[in-house]
Amino acid sequence: MMLVFINIFDRVIWSNGFDNTIAIWFSNLYEMLPGFIQDTFVALSSLGDMGVFFILLGIVLLFFKKTRKVGIYCFLGVVLALLINDCILKQIFQRARPYEDPELVKQLISVTNNGGLVPGIQPSSSSFPSGHTFMAFATFGGIMGEYIFAKEERKSWLPYFIFFLVFAILMGLTRILLSHHYTTDVIAGMLTGTLSGFGGYFLVKYTPTWYHLLKEKFTKKKEIESTNKQNNE
Repeated sequence: MMLVFINIFDRVIWSNGFDNTIAIWFSNLYEMLPGFIQDTFVALSSLGDMGVFFILLGIVLLFFKKTRKVGIYCFLGVVLALLINDCILKQIFQRARPYEDPELVKQLISVTNNGGLVPGIQPSSSSFPSGHTFMAFATFGGIMGEYIFAKEERKSWLPYFIFFLVFAILMGLTRILLSHHYTTDVIAGMLTGTLSGFGGYFLVKYTPTWYHLLKEKFTKKKEIESTNKQNNE
């Protein structure tokens, strides 16, 4: 597999046969789909824009005690995607998107037939890893942690586990289908997002404990200072 690096406008085009072949195949597939299915995939992909879907869903779920933790993981997915994926990983790798490769874009039928524009909202950030995929899998990662470790409540977590797993997979596939990302962008987003979300599970689980320990330590410190002050007087 030949790998070619070209720097254009401060972004690097990682040209390789694996990514390019899949990108071309998915672009052709998109053009073969009926219009209403194309619109469905565009709408699904757009749910990840700016984390709007996860934020709105999180707000709704926070109102109900049984789904409150799921809502927290929705918010956590957005925060982790912003901090880890967008502010760190994307800035490090600065990979150009498929439609920014002057050679590859000529073979992306869905883009050339659309006047050089990708279906849906054209992204402006760099490509690696996929932020939409990271966000979806980060949310899933937190829920996966609950499903694995909450033995007595495992059945109650199963519907959320299945829903967010299927949703995350579909989100990743739409990013390739719409020529917004390479396959390796999506795979990287899937892995880093899941690991980050799984780590977020422990953050959610132990934050109350850490809070009470710090509060107890602070209270004891205040009591000691108060006692010393009274003794000095």
